[in-house]
Amino acid sequence: MKITAFNGSPKGESSNTHVMVTAFLKGAEAAGAEIENIFLANKEINHCKGCLYCMTPGGYCRIKDDMQELLSKFIESDVVVLATPLYIHTVSGMLKVFMDRTFCLGNPVLEKNEDGEYQDSKSKHFKNGMAPKIVVISNAGRPDRSNFHAISMLMKLFAKGFHTEVIAEIYATEGGLLTAGVKQLEPIINSYQEILDKAGREIVANKKLSEETQKSLDINFVPAEIYVQQVNKHFS
Repeated sequence: MKITAFNGSPKGESSNTHVMVTAFLKGAEAAGAEIENIFLANKEINHCKGCLYCMTPGGYCRIKDDMQELLSKFIESDVVVLATPLYIHTVSGMLKVFMDRTFCLGNPVLEKNEDGEYQDSKSKHFKNGMAPKIVVISNAGRPDRSNFHAISMLMKLFAKGFHTEVIAEIYATEGGLLTAGVKQLEPIINSYQEILDKAGREIVANKKLSEETQKSLDINFVPAEIYVQQVNKHFS
């Protein structure tokens, strides 16, 4: 199994997102997966111009930048990890531009799906016609899990467009604590990374997370009241 992570944090290797992705990929690699961790911050990715040249017969994206390489890695993967900090309840602009540029991998011929909706037909770009499964990893600065509602919907619609599915959603509230370096929190953060490691192993073995692992991931690092008190104190 080939798992490729696309980290959309502008902070790259110093990001909270990187802490999460690294632990997840460590577990996936230990379970036998071939892994690759890509920082979009280090790549030249221009905005999609909406010219639709890629939809013409024999056409492909005419923008010459690092997306040619990244699209190949996307196609070759069995699972892709789309990782991002939460920006205004959704993905970072960096990841959104990357996602926009995958448009050239689609098939503009419309067909009616099982829900009676019209959507793109299956793409011919993917091996055996199968787009990679998607794992979403994100973190937010606020303590409420409701902050991830929009990104969850976006990722499911993105997957639907490629006739694939989101097989795991890993969301960390109070994400800034992952890199805060607070000594008292080290045991909690280390335990969380171990759960992420376990999640990576489960994706390789079962292509889904166990109920126990998901429940362990869906917790705050500290009580929300204490976290909010410290955040307000910092910014006041």
